[in-house]
Amino acid sequence: MEDTTGLVSSGAAPAGAEGDELARRWPSLADQLAVATALYGPRGPELVGLWVGEQLGLVGDLDFGGPFAEFIGLPGVPAIDYSHRVAGGRRGELLGGIRFFGGDRTRPFVDVLAHSFDDERALADCVAAEWAGFAPPFMRLRVLPQHAAGESRVLDQSVHVGRCRQMSAPDGPVGLSRFSDADEAVALVAERYAALSADQPDLAANISAAEPDDLRYWHEQGALWAIRVDAQAVGALAVAPGEVEWITGPVVQEEVIAPPWAGRGYAAAAQSAWAAMGARRDPDALLIGTIDRRNTASRLSAERAGRPAVLSTVFVALRHRGAKAPTPATDPDAPM
Repeated sequence: MEDTTGLVSSGAAPAGAEGDELARRWPSLADQLAVATALYGPRGPELVGLWVGEQLGLVGDLDFGGPFAEFIGLPGVPAIDYSHRVAGGRRGELLGGIRFFGGDRTRPFVDVLAHSFDDERALADCVAAEWAGFAPPFMRLRVLPQHAAGESRVLDQSVHVGRCRQMSAPDGPVGLSRFSDADEAVALVAERYAALSADQPDLAANISAAEPDDLRYWHEQGALWAIRVDAQAVGALAVAPGEVEWITGPVVQEEVIAPPWAGRGYAAAAQSAWAAMGARRDPDALLIGTIDRRNTASRLSAERAGRPAVLSTVFVALRHRGAKAPTPATDPDAPM
């Protein structure tokens, strides 16, 4: 695919009237609109606009906030407070909502979906005041990968996208074929995540294995593949239609390499093999996925396969009632 990390610079102007209108109200979307144009051409800004419209539709929506409030169950917090809201004032406007990392009520943060602030500290102060009832230590922003680092920032996830016809060519002995039984994949996934819990507990706390029922469904739909080396199943790859916010297309739903075979480049090779098959159906199809900040191996595999990071979500520390902002990398309540 086009190297959007280099193609799109900060503040790049998206093409089209819809992109212009979105960027005027929500300047923070300018980078995403430019990425969308690079990925989808003229219809890219429309996809961003549809996604923003869906988020605006959740403002004050009790059908959204009610079940969320019931699940989290914080005493004294009305259900409406869990819905999205538009807030701000003289310094700017924002669209956002409360979230809880991993569904843990002790790890709240505010997801800022779009905003018009030109000063990040002013944005942070507005967020802290608006959601003071939850006392969130952090807000989450969407930025270009080159803007993910900073003194008060910590990476959450990176969004990786590759265009099938431009991804790395398959090489070596790795191939894809169907599992004869979905339970083979269930066992492989269980084995990999058990090893992950033992060897990388911090990463294991941030990510979760695909559910067995999901694996069986993907198997039925022809979306689950055995990663094979010389006929030996060394891993599993599930790719099914989906979206990462406004980025739509085939999504890597799960990929594991069994522990004895890890570290040999098989994950990247499997993605390349899938892209080669996908390119025969649609050369411009995108292979999409999100990768946790702690998952260095998966990030390297995606990049090696030709799926660079095109966007990142980052946590930014907030201050409450004049207190010093926490440090994301060291604060025990950081959503990491």
